[in-house]
Amino acid sequence: MGNKKRTVKTVWLCAIASILALVSVAVIYGDVLLYTLYAQQKQSKDDSAGALPLPVLRATHTPGLTSAPTADLTPAPEPTRAPAFGDIQNVNFPEEDTGAGADYSYQSDELRIAVNKVQEFGVTYYVADIWMRNISCFRTAFSSGKYRGKRESPEKISRDNGAVLAVNGDFLGGLAIRNGVKYSVATERAVEPTPTPTPTPTPTLTPTPTPSPTPTPTAEASASPTPKLRPERATCVLYRDGRIVTEEYETFRTTRAMKDGAWQGWQFGPTLVRDGKPAEDVKKQSRNPRCMIGYYEPGHYCLVVIDGRQKGYSVGMNFKEMTDLAMSLGLKEAYNLDGGGSAVMTFNGEIISSPSGKGDARKLSDMIVIGEYLDEEHLAIFAPTPAPNETPAA
Repeated sequence: MGNKKRTVKTVWLCAIASILALVSVAVIYGDVLLYTLYAQQKQSKDDSAGALPLPVLRATHTPGLTSAPTADLTPAPEPTRAPAFGDIQNVNFPEEDTGAGADYSYQSDELRIAVNKVQEFGVTYYVADIWMRNISCFRTAFSSGKYRGKRESPEKISRDNGAVLAVNGDFLGGLAIRNGVKYSVATERAVEPTPTPTPTPTPTLTPTPTPSPTPTPTAEASASPTPKLRPERATCVLYRDGRIVTEEYETFRTTRAMKDGAWQGWQFGPTLVRDGKPAEDVKKQSRNPRCMIGYYEPGHYCLVVIDGRQKGYSVGMNFKEMTDLAMSLGLKEAYNLDGGGSAVMTFNGEIISSPSGKGDARKLSDMIVIGEYLDEEHLAIFAPTPAPNETPAA
């Protein structure tokens, strides 16, 4: 009996020992597992703590250093040319493209031209809006490169003189100041050539007293007995500072204009708009092809060519209609140049208007040329000095 009890006790002790052994193993395994996890976690934290963070790029300014440009930084302004002779002071030169939607356009840092073709009320005309920084962009040219040289086509004169845009001039009928050089002074001139009358016997006239002596012409007047003189014989002068001034012949003095810096000078007329108001005493005349020079402010000009004498296409304009057009354009000064078969406009050396001579343009003696800025050295090429037998009038 006693042995049996000892056997049972031994079995229980062995079972308890086995259970305790298993528990011990489990505890040890758990400790090892926990230690391993702890070690891995600690290593991960250590690695994270020792790693370098990724850089964050920002545009910052470091004194003494020039930071590299980025897309969101304002670019440095482009260098501009040095001030030059002929620069128009305080010109309101547009930064935008003035040729958007125009029929013909030229846009550069020195010159902006936009030409629009207008067709209304049976008339077709071309309006050129012109901006420039330097007065050298507004030039004139002679045919054959010579004052009163052999007449040439508008295309040839334009191409030979670097014209982006060009129109006919005044046919050298009076005052002629071209690119700062005086070739002739203002004179009285006729509305149009008067046909030579058939000679008739001269009647015997009985002298009669006159109430007052006939006024003596001024030094610049050279009255001719054959042409029919007109009151509308005004002058138009473009000065180096960019102004355009129209003035009646009776008060104009070429010497004074040259002293004041005349750059270009024409005499054809009449003046259509002066000081922003319609000119007075301008005869209506008939509808014809026309050419007009207009002025807004220094550096901002307008050239208009009106096609005419072409039934079903364009009948032309009279002076009253030209004045109305000039006022609608907001011109401060507007002046009529040579017209008829001479009225023509070219762009890049090609005629864009429709001359009245059955499509064939008349050969010209002079043109107004709008082209890129030229320095004094290159500008001299387009201002030939008169030949010995063509010395400008005093």
